[in-house]
Amino acid sequence: MTGESPVAELLADNDPEARRHGAQRLSELKGLEAIALLARALGDTDWRVRKEAAAVAPSVVPRQAVIEQLALALNDRDNVGLRNAAVEALVLIGSDAVPIAVEALARLDADGRKLAVEVLGGVPHLVGTQALARALSDDDVNVRAAAAEALGSASLAGAEAQRLAVTALTAALADDEPLRRLAALGSLTRLEAKLPWDVFEPLTTDPLLRRYAIATAGRTHEASAIAALARATGDPAAAIARDALVALVACLVAHLGTEELARRELLASAVAQQRIRRFASAIDDPLVRGAALAVLGLLRVRSDMPALVRGLSDDDVSEYAEMGLRWFGQDAVAPLLDEGKRSSPPLRAATLSLIPFLTERADLTTSETLREALKSDAPEVQAAALQAIAVTGNAADLEFLALHATSSDARVAATACAAITTLASRHVLEGRAMAERIRADSPLAVVGCLLRGVSAKSAGIAGDIEFLRGALDHDDVRVRRAAVDALSAIGGPLAAQVVARALADEERDVVLAAVRALGRMGQAEPLILLLEGVHDTAVVAGALRALGEASPGRAFDAAWGLLRSDDPMLAASAVETIGRRTGSRRDEGLQVALDHRDPGVVKSALVELSRHISPKILARIGQCLDSPSYEVRRFAAELLADADDAATHTLIRSRLDRETDPVVRDALTLALVAHAVKEAP
Repeated sequence: MTGESPVAELLADNDPEARRHGAQRLSELKGLEAIALLARALGDTDWRVRKEAAAVAPSVVPRQAVIEQLALALNDRDNVGLRNAAVEALVLIGSDAVPIAVEALARLDADGRKLAVEVLGGVPHLVGTQALARALSDDDVNVRAAAAEALGSASLAGAEAQRLAVTALTAALADDEPLRRLAALGSLTRLEAKLPWDVFEPLTTDPLLRRYAIATAGRTHEASAIAALARATGDPAAAIARDALVALVACLVAHLGTEELARRELLASAVAQQRIRRFASAIDDPLVRGAALAVLGLLRVRSDMPALVRGLSDDDVSEYAEMGLRWFGQDAVAPLLDEGKRSSPPLRAATLSLIPFLTERADLTTSETLREALKSDAPEVQAAALQAIAVTGNAADLEFLALHATSSDARVAATACAAITTLASRHVLEGRAMAERIRADSPLAVVGCLLRGVSAKSAGIAGDIEFLRGALDHDDVRVRRAAVDALSAIGGPLAAQVVARALADEERDVVLAAVRALGRMGQAEPLILLLEGVHDTAVVAGALRALGEASPGRAFDAAWGLLRSDDPMLAASAVETIGRRTGSRRDEGLQVALDHRDPGVVKSALVELSRHISPKILARIGQCLDSPSYEVRRFAAELLADADDAATHTLIRSRLDRETDPVVRDALTLALVAHAVKEAP
C-alpha cells in the first residue's frame, strides 16, 4: 500500500486520461493535500489534465490557500504550462483572485506581471481596472501593451470601470509607444468608446497607426471624421483605403443622414472613385467588396448599375448591394428595372423586390414594367412583381393582381392575395366596387372574400356575411379560408356563428383559420366544445392558444390536463398557456412540466419559470442539472448564470465536478464566471 489517496494515485498514473479523472476529483480533498495535488495537476504535461484542474480549482478549499498557491505558480519560470493553467484557474475563481493579482503586479518579474494582467483582464472588476490603468505605465513594454489590451473588457465591471478604462486608454493614445497605442486602439473599439475625431486625427499621420486609427474612427459621426474617411478611400496604400472604406460604410449605417457629406467628398476625388470601383469588382474580401458596392450606390452613377445588380446575386455581398441601391434612391428605379429584364429570373426577382424601397408610387413606365413582369413564366418573378405592385401600384392594378390569386403556384397565389389586401386597403371604394362584381361560387371568390374583409367595417354592407356564408361551401380551400378571415374582420355574433361552421371543414388549414378567428372574436364556447371532441394534435394546440386569447381563465383549466400529455406539441402548448398567467398555480403547473420526458417541453417550462424567479423556483431549476438530457442540463446552467446567491454558486460547482458532457461543462463554467463577475463591487 502506498498510503496515498485514490486521487493522488490517479494523478500519478502514466495514463493522461486517468490523471484527468483524478483532476476532476480534486474537490473531494481538503487542506494541504488538495492544494499540493492541485498544483501537480496544473503543472501536468497533458493540456487536458491542466484544463480539468483549472476548472475544478474554484471548488477546492480552503480557497484563500488555493489562491496563494496559484499566485506562486505565476512566478514559476520553468513550467510554462503551470503558469498558464494558474492564470485560467484564477480567472475561474473570480473576484476573490483580484487582490492577489493586483499584489502580484507590484512584486513579480515582467513575465509574472504580464500573467497577473491576464488574470485581471479575465475577471472584470473595478479594483482590477484601476490596477490595469496603473499598469499602462509599467516598466516593461509587454506588460504595458497587455494592460492596454486587458482594459478592453472593463465594461463588464460596470459603468465606472468602463469610464476609467476609456480615460486611461485615450491618454495612452497620446504616447509615442506604438505597441501600447495599437493595443489601446483595439480596446477602445471593444469598449465601443465614442470619442471625438480629434483623438484619432493625430494618429492618421503615423505610418504604423494610420490604418488602425482610420478603422477605429468609424465610431464617430462628426462631419470631419466622415469627410476624412471618405478622402482616405483614395489613399495610395491599398490597405488603408480598404479599412477607410469599411469604416465609412459602418459609420454611415450607424448615423443616417450623413450620406450626402460622404458623397460630396467622394465625388471630389477621381482617385477614390477609381479605387472604389476596383474594390467592387476585383477584391476577394467580401466585406471590402460589399462596402465598395454600397458606396457605388452613394455615387449614383448609372454605369455602375450592372455591378450593383450582379452583387444582388452574391450571398456574400447582396446585403451591401441592396444598401447601395437604396442609397442610389428613386433614380435607380428605371436602370434597375432595365438591368433586371436582361438578367436571370432569380436576379430579376431581386431587382423587382427592391422597387418598393426606392419609390412610394410607380410612374407610368414603372407600372407597365411591373405588369409586364406578371406575365413571366418564372414564379419568383411573378411573386416579386406582385409585392412591388402592392406597395407602389394604384387602384387599376387590383384587376391585374386578381388574375394571380388563383394561380396553380401556391407561392404566387398567396403573394397575390396578400398584395390584394395591401393595395385594397388604400383603395377601399374601388375594391368594394370590384367585390360587388364577384359571385360566391365563382373562380375569383377568393378575391371577393379578401376585398370584403378589407372593406367590411368601413363599408358596413349587410350582404357581406351572406356572401361569405356561401363562400364557405366553395370547392377551393383557399376561398373557404379567406372567407373565415373576412368574417373575423367583420366581427360580431352573426359572423362568429358562421365561422363556427368552419370548425367542421374537412381541411385542417380551414379549421385552424376558424380556430384563430374565434380566439380573436372572443368566442370561448365553440373552442371548448372543439377541445372536448377533437383529437388532431395541431388543432388541439391551436384551439388552446385561441382559447387563451378568448378566455384566459378557462384556457388555464384546459391546459392543466395537457401538461402530462405524451404528445410534446400538446404539452408545450399547455406550458405556453399556463406561463401567461401569474400566481402559485402557474408555478405549480410549470414545475409539473419539468418532469416531462421531452427535453423541448422541459426547456419551455424553464423559460417560463425564469421570468419570475423566487428561491423555490431557483432550487427547482437547480434540480434540472441532474436531468438525463444534456440539453436540459445545459439550459438550466445558462439560466442559473443569472442567479446571485451563494447556494446556487455552490450547486453549480458541485455539478461541475460530476458533469462529463463537454458542452454542459462549458455552460457550467460560464455560469461560474458570470457569478464571479456579479460578485465584483
